[in-house]
Amino acid sequence: MVIRALLVLIAGPRVGLRPGRIEPRALKRRLKNYALLTKPRRVAQEEVRKNGHPKKQR
Repeated sequence: MVIRALLVLIAGPRVGLRPGRIEPRALKRRLKNYALLTKPRRVAQEEVRKNGHPKKQR
C-alpha cells in the first residue's frame, strides 16, 4: 500500500504551476559562417565593391 502511494506521487506532475515563468527554448545567438552586419547595409555593400569581401574571422 505504501509503495503504491509512493509510485503515485512519483508519477505526478514534475513541476507545479509557475506563473510568469516562460522562457523560449532557443539560443539568442548561434555560431554562423559570416560576421554580423554591424554597419548600414549600403555602406557594407560599397566596402565590398571597393575592397572585396573581408577574410574569414575566427
